[in-house]
Amino acid sequence: MGTTISGVGVEAVEYTQESETVRTQFDQENTPASMAVVATLANVMDTDPVELDPLHSTVDADELDALVRVRNGTDGDTHVAFTHEGHAITVHSYGVITITPEHELPVEKLEGEAGR
Repeated sequence: MGTTISGVGVEAVEYTQESETVRTQFDQENTPASMAVVATLANVMDTDPVELDPLHSTVDADELDALVRVRNGTDGDTHVAFTHEGHAITVHSYGVITITPEHELPVEKLEGEAGR
């Protein structure tokens, strides 16, 4: 059953509370991967997509769209992983996006590792 996030249709939205990971499946035939990433990230951050830093400041959107275009199932999975707006984002060639917030290590942990 499909839903719409930030004006883009997605097949499913899943949220894992422990890791704060959001997973969406998008229709690759009708939605470019870059558009699905922006829509999903805006939803995760509860903001308007135009308020986000441009995706092209992190990744070449045309290349992202080309790398994760519709696959026939025999090509295997191709995925692209990058960070944008403080979130780790992975886009799979089978139309799945996972977004997880990047958490900074506590200061105590950083100081403890510096002494090693």
